[in-house]
Amino acid sequence: MIAIEGALNGAETGPATKPSDVAAVQADELVRVQGNGGGAKLVAVRDQSRAVQGHGVILDEIRVEGMRVVDVSHGSALCLGSHTHDTAKLRVLLEGGDTERSGMAVSSPRLHEVTFRPAFVSHENQYHARGARSLLVEMDPGSPRVRAAAAGSASNAAMAHALGSRLTGAFRSGRSERIRLTLAAIHAALDAFGAQRRPPAPSWLDATRETLAAQADHPPSLRDLATSLGVHPVYLAQSFRARWGLTTRAFVRAHRVFRAIELIEGGALLATAAAAAGFADQSHMTRAIRQARGAPPGALSSLRP
Repeated sequence: MIAIEGALNGAETGPATKPSDVAAVQADELVRVQGNGGGAKLVAVRDQSRAVQGHGVILDEIRVEGMRVVDVSHGSALCLGSHTHDTAKLRVLLEGGDTERSGMAVSSPRLHEVTFRPAFVSHENQYHARGARSLLVEMDPGSPRVRAAAAGSASNAAMAHALGSRLTGAFRSGRSERIRLTLAAIHAALDAFGAQRRPPAPSWLDATRETLAAQADHPPSLRDLATSLGVHPVYLAQSFRARWGLTTRAFVRAHRVFRAIELIEGGALLATAAAAAGFADQSHMTRAIRQARGAPPGALSSLRP
């Protein structure tokens, strides 16, 4: 996922939607707000599209110019294997947390920051001990704004937070303004993504990430890696963090935790998973998982749906 950088213009928010305005329902029982002239009305409908493929509970939904905006909750410690979506998505994490692995990247979205994922990108998800509640915007990947956003590449936490808060506030605003404000917030986020371009990483930096991801169980030392690539270790460490948002050590740890949970989910013994993922021992793995996911592996297993 990509965080954004760009200008925020006139964030507009309104009063939060009242609990009585929405209903917690299964994925094929959606609550939809539909525009009707200058206003909007709330209607309960039945829909077979199941955007979250039965893995989440949809709390609220609106349709805005062909886009589907969904408030969805995912269960504690839920693990989803490799999959793709045929829609591009904006996402704002509202509560809880999850970690996603896509290729060499392992990332955990921050609360209230908007992120963007293009369509057809293979990824895996591991939800944390508290599960997660998210605001998702599903969009046609062929629309010009979405294509421009997919070509963007930027990272700015403050701007991502501001635009995520704007989108959340618009979605929760009063019915008469909800459609208009949500559409404006979506456009602002997409335009901010599309306005940013970042040059490709140098080949040695890509090689660093590739090596650390492939050898996360037994990675080379920073000094040995830097020597093999012909750069100074300090410069490598600084460049890696500036580009990917993590230190090399944190990047390796994220891959190890993800792999360990994947193995445990598949039935591996804790000691076996710890060794295979590259941890010094089972206790080391347990501490790392508790820190990253909010509970030790045994508790995560008991929470899992």
